[in-house]
Amino acid sequence: MTKRVCPWVASVLLRGLAAVALAMAAWPWHVPAQAGAPKVQSAAPAPAAPSAESGRAGPPAPSFGVMVHYLPDKQSAGELARFDAEALADSLAEMRASYLILTLGQNNGQYIAPNAALETLCPRSARNRAPRDLPLAIGRALQRRDIALILYLPFRAPQADPYLMECLGDVSEQLPPPPRFIAAWSAVIRDWSDHYGPLATGWWFDGVYNTTGMTADDWGKLCAAARSGASNRWLAFNAGEGQARFSLKSAPCQNLMAGEYLQPTARLVSPPSELRLHVLTPLGTHWGRPSTARFSAAQLRGWIGDATAAGGMLTLDLPLDSNFHFLPAHVALVRSATAPRP
Repeated sequence: MTKRVCPWVASVLLRGLAAVALAMAAWPWHVPAQAGAPKVQSAAPAPAAPSAESGRAGPPAPSFGVMVHYLPDKQSAGELARFDAEALADSLAEMRASYLILTLGQNNGQYIAPNAALETLCPRSARNRAPRDLPLAIGRALQRRDIALILYLPFRAPQADPYLMECLGDVSEQLPPPPRFIAAWSAVIRDWSDHYGPLATGWWFDGVYNTTGMTADDWGKLCAAARSGASNRWLAFNAGEGQARFSLKSAPCQNLMAGEYLQPTARLVSPPSELRLHVLTPLGTHWGRPSTARFSAAQLRGWIGDATAAGGMLTLDLPLDSNFHFLPAHVALVRSATAPRP
């Protein structure tokens, strides 16, 4: 038997359902990207303005970011388990950074993220597999705070690891890269590119010292690997430090200056270039080493203003202490430099 509903009851129910539908349409639904899920092409890597619920004390400086040299060796890789990704992201938000450049590894052959292609090519590398996928944890924590992630990797095989050098087919980074190495390293890069997908908004490749003899096909393999999973990433290839090299274009797919500059000029001015202006310098005395800051808040504020005016980026390399935290004095200094002007 069909039950009848009184007209006034139906009217109330209809109004209630309409209100619920409007509320659901207006709600800021947000689903974070998951590594391993189907990849969606990201928008421009520059992070969007944060939402009101992101927990950031003020908007980010769109032209300012931080680099972290976290390079454990094979003996200390187990410490990745106690790295607090949320605390790192909170500190970056406090400093109003809009992106983080994070090292996957460097020359000792220890990486902070697993890579299936590397383990297939060099089976013994599985012995040193990272105990957790730290870039994934950090990337998701950053994403919740509207901070972008850029991955750092040397352009060549780890120069201090004889096993990886041999099985990847590489030679000294001062010599041209062999074709066998280019093919192998492209596979390794592609594995990370696909794994992190749109969560990785760029690559910063270090040590591009000798590309003599590299063919269009060689560059095609490397560039395609770097773009795999998110085709519009920032791509920087570092040929060296200083005024003569920080702005060089070292790869056909490069769209961002590598920017390495230990002693930046008083004003940041972009030389004539098709690349986006980028200056990268350590806040302390050298890369990744805890020390007092070399620059004042006024200097940093001026450089950030110059980068913003030029549509560019200023990146400060900040060291971590033994508990993987930024130095409190550095956080306070950068927070002062990035504070909105009255």
